[in-house]
Amino acid sequence: MKKILKIFLMIIFVSSMACGAGKVSGSSEHETPKWFKESFLDISEDVNEANSKNKHLMLFVDLNGCPYCTKMLKESFITKNQTSDFAKDKFDVVNLNVQGSRELIWQGKSISEKEFAINLRIQYSPTILFLDKDKNVVLKLNGYRTPESFKTILEYIDGKHYKTKTLSEYLEIVKNKSLKFKTTNKTTKKMEDLSKISSPLAIIFEEEESKSSKEFNQILLKNKDVQKELNKFTVVRFDANSNEEFIGVDGVKTTPKAFTKSINLDYRPGILLYNDKKIISTVDALLYSFHFKELLRYVSQKEYKYFNTYLDYLAVRQKELTDAGVNIDLSK
Repeated sequence: MKKILKIFLMIIFVSSMACGAGKVSGSSEHETPKWFKESFLDISEDVNEANSKNKHLMLFVDLNGCPYCTKMLKESFITKNQTSDFAKDKFDVVNLNVQGSRELIWQGKSISEKEFAINLRIQYSPTILFLDKDKNVVLKLNGYRTPESFKTILEYIDGKHYKTKTLSEYLEIVKNKSLKFKTTNKTTKKMEDLSKISSPLAIIFEEEESKSSKEFNQILLKNKDVQKELNKFTVVRFDANSNEEFIGVDGVKTTPKAFTKSINLDYRPGILLYNDKKIISTVDALLYSFHFKELLRYVSQKEYKYFNTYLDYLAVRQKELTDAGVNIDLSK
């Protein structure tokens, strides 16, 4: 019996050695654009200097290896186009790292970049903060935006429209055409009363003409790993501009247009993830398939009960998968 057990253990050992640890690919290193400000990281002084030039201060908070940061920096700051020209002309931009150790002065206190990110509850990379002349954060932008949509946001800040309108209200005004919508995904269920749903729930607000919505449907939803996790949810999809009434999870009657406006959900597709009738996570930025399917798992498996944030869960989960020999691609 001992001999059989010994052989069995040797088989397990050899198999594990043959399998090896999984690899993580798709992360990408990036450099700070040369025209970004060389700052001593006294944010108050940076705001004053920007204001003296009739500019706003923008804080671009990134993360080493972040593919979303690399994509946005290249498209909207490095490549010469209308967006990068506008940003360079109208903003002073300072780069910070969400896990960085550099000391900065924020609201009169010396703290590290990582402490700054924790204090402002930054969970996306990149996160972009815009400050007015009084050192107030007037907009916190989560995650990647296309050059076209980012330029509109820059115009919102430069024109100081934040004084009278939310970003969602501003985007509604600048739209120059009505959008049509079709629900074609097989996971969609037509629901008029969401308060009756007891399973994990994903509510998707989208616009058919939105580039990010098209990519979501044509790429992300066709990923088999995403489909597997999404099948654990009741999925409800709305035209974000619709005035058709539905009853929300809280039992209150509303419309997609009114609801997205009330929570300032300006990204498309904007996704709300619920479990036990409580909202657990909001997706208001670009996510590739690995991060999206793991966020779905984080909600459906109630991992939020054991981890303070999704990022805490993700660090443990990624190691768990690679230790099991699973390869992870962060860029698709």
